[in-house]
Amino acid sequence: MVNNFRGFLRNLPVNTDLMREFLAEHLFDPKDVDWSADEPVLAVAVADAIEAHADTAVRDDLIAALDQVAQLSDGPGTRQMLTVSGSDPKIAAAFQSLESPEERALWLYVHSAGKFNEAVIARLFDDGLTRDSSQRWTLPACPDLHLDEATQTAIAAAVAGFFLKRFGYGRNYKPYVVIRHIEGAVLLVIDLSDHACNRAVWVNGSLRRGPLILSRTLVLNYQLATGRTETVAQGGEEAHKVLVEAFSEHGLKKKAGAKRIIRQTYRLNSLLDGVDIFDRESIGVEQPRLKLIAFQELETGLRSSFEVMGRSNRASVDKLLEVAYPSDAPMNRKWLIVGAQIELPFYPEEGHGGTTKTTLRLRFNRKGQANLHKFTEEERTLIEPLLVEWGLVDAPKAALPVPALAETEAAKP
Repeated sequence: MVNNFRGFLRNLPVNTDLMREFLAEHLFDPKDVDWSADEPVLAVAVADAIEAHADTAVRDDLIAALDQVAQLSDGPGTRQMLTVSGSDPKIAAAFQSLESPEERALWLYVHSAGKFNEAVIARLFDDGLTRDSSQRWTLPACPDLHLDEATQTAIAAAVAGFFLKRFGYGRNYKPYVVIRHIEGAVLLVIDLSDHACNRAVWVNGSLRRGPLILSRTLVLNYQLATGRTETVAQGGEEAHKVLVEAFSEHGLKKKAGAKRIIRQTYRLNSLLDGVDIFDRESIGVEQPRLKLIAFQELETGLRSSFEVMGRSNRASVDKLLEVAYPSDAPMNRKWLIVGAQIELPFYPEEGHGGTTKTTLRLRFNRKGQANLHKFTEEERTLIEPLLVEWGLVDAPKAALPVPALAETEAAKP
């Protein structure tokens, strides 16, 4: 992902109708730009014209919009663009005709403001799962769930009542739903901001582009097929509980059906024993590789990081350390491991000429948290048994399954 608007413009074909539509929407007319220049020169000229614009409000709004579009041009952002737009044939056709994720993000911004906002929200939700203000729950599965406007309002009213009583805000609540097709999930978003400057823009009941300040926004992600639920919310544990119980009661029509999943922290020191897989061929994985490991000496606070550079480098950092430091043996000092990255390279897929490979990259931080939320449900199903095999977490305890809503209704007299 580019980290400034100049870098974003360099990754775009600037001399296009799409770019002109985008600039016109922000009332920006680069009159002095030579549009016949080559693309690299033109990208610099447009960036210079933006920074030199006399109206600072126009300049700042335009740069902010470009930064927001750039958020969706990396891998996770592209995934969210696809998942929220999966049922729209117009968007699918447009994406197919565009060559880069930067162009697709810009097209979505210009031609489908609501879907653009939904993709940004879905992306921010995934980022929120890495923070301490997120929780996981088990709810009854409901593949045919439909949250109509009345149901959304009932859930939001229950949640807003708690926040109004506890924190003094939530009078002007607004719920909306984002469908995530790739994940097979429904994202319920409740905006509790009492001031217009802190909330998204609504036009005739439709979500439009807005500031998207999420400091007073609660998000619940519900997996339709499994009932697995994640929540990102401020206000402490009770706020999460109120949100999940309101969703279960009004959305699933079932009280007291929520069970919280206590998040395990990964025991990173078990990586000292390596990351080999007993039967890797059966799951189609080549030799897994420990690409990065970071140590911390508790007495001094000294931190040392070792990383294998280059994606084409197939070495593992533990093997290289044995060769490079045979006498020091950093892996045997029993220092605290505060970070790691593991690569799971798959064999080439059939039907792609035998050359296409998929590599999953697991990252662990100093809090013992991982980036599992970045993967699909199928990928997590593959990865989670490996975490147990490596000793990072305990094997999940057998639990009674939560009945689906259809089974519950059928059991009623």
